[in-house]
Amino acid sequence: MPPEKSSFHPVLDEKLLSDNSLKIVSLQGRPVVVAKREGKLYAFDNECPHSGGPLGMGTFVGNSVACPLHQWTFDLATGEPTKGPGARVRTYEIKAESGKIWVKNA
Repeated sequence: MPPEKSSFHPVLDEKLLSDNSLKIVSLQGRPVVVAKREGKLYAFDNECPHSGGPLGMGTFVGNSVACPLHQWTFDLATGEPTKGPGARVRTYEIKAESGKIWVKNA
């Protein structure tokens, strides 16, 4: 029986994500960024809503991620824009369990 769409899926071995880093992973075919910032995990869409920039190649600005194309920033926890107008980035529930990082596709 296939997994439910709204269930958690393993996306990365926990040891492959160091603190204060970003990694682009696949969540059922969708590129999602897994971030670890000061020991806390976050997950959000890889595409900036402004012009499609790869957020997984961005940089941290406090508790936000900056798009590498135009430096618009988005809150890691909520996806709300913190610099630049525009739409929010979709965020996902995330957890670490049994040595893996799991993201919920909902």
